Order: sequence, then C-alpha cells, then structure tokens
Amino acid sequence: MRIIVSLIFVLSFSVSGIMAQGFAYGAKGGLTLGIQKWNGYERSPLPRYNASFFVESVPEERRFSIFGELGYNVKGSRVRSFYRDINSNEVRRFTNDTEFRNVCLTAGIRSSYIISDTGLEAYYLLGLRGDYNINYNNDRGFLPFQDRDVNKLTYGFSFGGGLEIPVKELLGIMLELRISPDIRPQVFYPANTYVTYDISNNPIPLPETKIINTTVELTIGFRFLRVTEYED
Repeated sequence: MRIIVSLIFVLSFSVSGIMAQGFAYGAKGGLTLGIQKWNGYERSPLPRYNASFFVESVPEERRFSIFGELGYNVKGSRVRSFYRDINSNEVRRFTNDTEFRNVCLTAGIRSSYIISDTGLEAYYLLGLRGDYNINYNNDRGFLPFQDRDVNKLTYGFSFGGGLEIPVKELLGIMLELRISPDIRPQVFYPANTYVTYDISNNPIPLPETKIINTTVELTIGFRFLRVTEYED
C-alpha cells in the first residue's frame, strides 16, 4: 500500500515538472457496475461504488495531458437462483454476490476539446491500470475458489470520456464514464484442482478456471487547477 501511494506522489511531481504551466488535481466517485466472466460464463452485473484521487498535467496547449490516479473500487458479479417444489412452483429465491475490493493505480493520457463558448470541455482518456486486492467474499454458489487461487495483483487498461463543466476560473465539475477490462484473471486455478459431485455422488473434476473482471464506472468529481506563472 505504501509503495502504491509513493508511486502516485512521484507521478504527480513528475507530471507537474514535465508540463511547466501547472497541474490539476481533484477527487471523484460514483457507481460501479461489476461484470465478470467465469470460464466464459457471464453472471449478472453487480452494482457497487468507487472513489479516487487524481493529478494531471496542464500543458500550454491543453489538447493532451498526462494523469495519475489512485482509487478504490469494488468489483464482482451476482448470481440469482431459486428453488421449486415438486409442482414446479417457485418456493424461494436467492441472490449471491461475489466482491473483490481493490486499490487501483492508473496512469494514462487525456485529450480535451472546448465545445462551447461557456468553456464546457469534452474529453477522452486511455490508461494502464494495476489493482491490488485488499479482501474479497466468495458466495460459493457457482465455482469454488480459495485464497491460494486469488491473484492479489491484477492489471488491465481503462478507456472512456466525459465532460468538464467550469464553475469558477480554477474549478470545474467532471462527469465521466469509464470502462475498465482486466487482462490478468482475478482468480485462476488449473484443471482438476477441485471436484464436484453428480446426483449419484460420483466425483466430476472441474476444468481450468478463470474469473476476469470488467467494470463500467459512472462518476462525478471536482477538478482544481493550479497555474504556475513565471516572471521575466
């Protein structure tokens, strides 16, 4: 955790040094929709939340900038099941959630465009992301896994866009939509690690298992601008 925090501060100082005019910083948070593939099988999306802090360079030509971001995100998925009686009447319905609570570090580029005379900006972004899993819960309702099967470190990329609404000269409100698919599975184990049983109690070895995260994030935040002025 200390290493991640140190990296984001190093990145922030590097960013402000590279682009001499100044830098921006802020915080944002909002809704996360977790999507997971379990061996190619997509479970129901899991609505949760996210929060993050960011720093960003402010070049003289505001077309492109570099940003770094440290955040917290809850990823996962949901499975719904139900039982029926002998007459096929639904008796009871269950909802089981699997959550992975991760710290996320993202670095990337952002491109902005002024789209109105009021200073309203549209932007898009692309970044590389690394996650560290703090803890998780396993609903054990679909595929089994244990601590040894969970990858603490995962990585992927993020892309998206949004709007920045000016409030004051050095303050704006951000509305952003971001999609973040993982490349490394959150959970992995090889074939025959676990077995299940049929109705005759015969063992059935499970195949190689991968659980891969994707999130869709809708956030709102504040962006503060710090401008550096030089005198001749």
